Amino acid sequence: MAPTQEIFFHLIVLLNLVIVSRAFPGKIIDRAPDVLQTYDYVVVGGGLSGLVVANRLSEDPGTTVLIIEAGGFTQNEDWVTIPLISSGNVPDLGNGPRGSKYDWNMTGIPQHELFNRSVNTPAGKVIGGGTVLNGMVFNRGSKADYDRWETLGNPRWNFDNLLPHFKKAENFTPPDLSLEAEGWDIEYDPAYHGDHGHVHSSFAPFVWPSTRNYIRAMKELSVPIIKDAMGGNAAGAYWFTQSVNPQSETRSTSQEFYAPSRPNLHLLTGHRVTKVKIKSGKVKGVKFSAGENFTASFVEVSEEVILSAGALHTPQVLQLSGIGERPHLSSLGIETVVDLPGVGWNYHDHTLLFTGQTGKSLLMSNNLALADLNLTVNISPNSGNFSNLTWSAEQLALYKSKKEGPFTTLDGNFFAFLPVEKLANMTALSSAAAAQPTSHYLSSNTPPTVRAGYEAQFSLLTSDLSSSTMAYLEFIFGDKAILPALHQPFSRGSVSINSTSPFDKPVVDPRYLSNPLDLALFVAGFKYARTIRNTEAMQAIDLTETYPGTSVMTDAEIEEFVREGMDTEHHHVGTASMLPRGLGGVVDPKLRVHGVEGLRIVDASVVPMLPAAHLQATLYGLAEMAADLIKPGH
Repeated sequence: MAPTQEIFFHLIVLLNLVIVSRAFPGKIIDRAPDVLQTYDYVVVGGGLSGLVVANRLSEDPGTTVLIIEAGGFTQNEDWVTIPLISSGNVPDLGNGPRGSKYDWNMTGIPQHELFNRSVNTPAGKVIGGGTVLNGMVFNRGSKADYDRWETLGNPRWNFDNLLPHFKKAENFTPPDLSLEAEGWDIEYDPAYHGDHGHVHSSFAPFVWPSTRNYIRAMKELSVPIIKDAMGGNAAGAYWFTQSVNPQSETRSTSQEFYAPSRPNLHLLTGHRVTKVKIKSGKVKGVKFSAGENFTASFVEVSEEVILSAGALHTPQVLQLSGIGERPHLSSLGIETVVDLPGVGWNYHDHTLLFTGQTGKSLLMSNNLALADLNLTVNISPNSGNFSNLTWSAEQLALYKSKKEGPFTTLDGNFFAFLPVEKLANMTALSSAAAAQPTSHYLSSNTPPTVRAGYEAQFSLLTSDLSSSTMAYLEFIFGDKAILPALHQPFSRGSVSINSTSPFDKPVVDPRYLSNPLDLALFVAGFKYARTIRNTEAMQAIDLTETYPGTSVMTDAEIEEFVREGMDTEHHHVGTASMLPRGLGGVVDPKLRVHGVEGLRIVDASVVPMLPAAHLQATLYGLAEMAADLIKPGH
């Protein structure tokens, strides 16, 4: 290009940018009239995945992007930002509905296998979505967890291809050198971490007194201590990172992916997308409204609509738009645009069980005298409330003034993700799985294609029961509790609409424990929690089970205890699964909705099988990979 031509070219580019910036000032809006008539991309949902995708698409200044989010921003309340009390905004385990203004406050229908209990299903109604509500654990599953996705018919969706996208989202801070030097077995490998991403991951600067005992207990039980579980080897015990900004010791959320200074990015808060409009198989735009009694508005889209409403609401939007199982839609008087039976099916979740304990810790950490700490501190699994109000006030003041002490961390530093071989009679479980009719325990009205997809998943679940690298249960370690959690459930549920009003809540039927293999795995997890308590390492601090205690001893009593107390980690996935259409899939490997042009889904609903890990780090990588798939030229 000649010099004069090059100068002319750059002037044209600059002029176009000026025109775009004047016509399209980046801003946060809360009124429908302020929305432009047309955008290149409309992102439905301003949660984790939606903000990542919108951020990456709007990196091109010539591309216009609108995010529509039902909630708003937080006010940075302590119970949102401070790590120890960070889960105080979701329902307490076993204490009934509570929630917060940042939660959809939804509850599943009564569950037959849980003595007809209804279980809360928290989901973020806020900019940042679940990253505002979660407990901030930032970990990944094993390589085999993600390689399963490719095995199910999704080329390139494997750990090796996801790793660069995991790293792209992450801003990792290594542990304090003193923790490494003091023999805490805390290590990391920089090859598995990113240091230029938007979401922070860091190790807590405070170490709970019982952590060293848990480490010793794992060694006593021949459980491997993983150097860095972020690298695809996550079957064992390890220190976990938190999504916490180590400079401020406060929660790091996907809000940090929002770039309000970009003139090509709009964010509409307080509005819900009620329908995706499709004509002749192609998306034309979306309808949205501020509420049931407000007039609906419409915005056109020239490129694509990206659904990121989450595993509980994405199927609702699809069904309201005429995408779903024809008989179900017809029963509600909705015209079928695409007969896609998989919409809303394949729901599954991580579930956990609280078991309480007491003991005596004599360790010191962070130069704080912590003798008998767990006798003066009572931490519930979700709220972080302290019973000793004077001590609590002192520690909160320490956090506020110096960003030190127990408020900088969750209720624990270290946990384990274990394969079945460590927990139970693997042969008996494998035999029970092999003898089970493959899809016998699915709902009787499960569509044939969904049933076929489950059979493919069931095959993987049963074969991996004997794997030493595939974790099936998590063990969350705290001073006051051990919580076994099921991470490879065999049970499957559904999310569906029973009304044509987009403002009615969808029907969530998790069908927890509907497959008896899940109950057997929970019983094994409960017993293993007792095995951990009985190690020499834990008995050194006189650890004693206080709940349920000796009243629950036989297998039948344990099963009843599980049914009465099982709760959710609110890691909902699968309701718009990335699977072939013949296996009940809703999206293809490029996350395009089967049978529709210009509509993709990027959120937890596309995950076909849960990894054995808390979900946020996985979803950041998924959303980063999705953005590259959507960008023109990739």
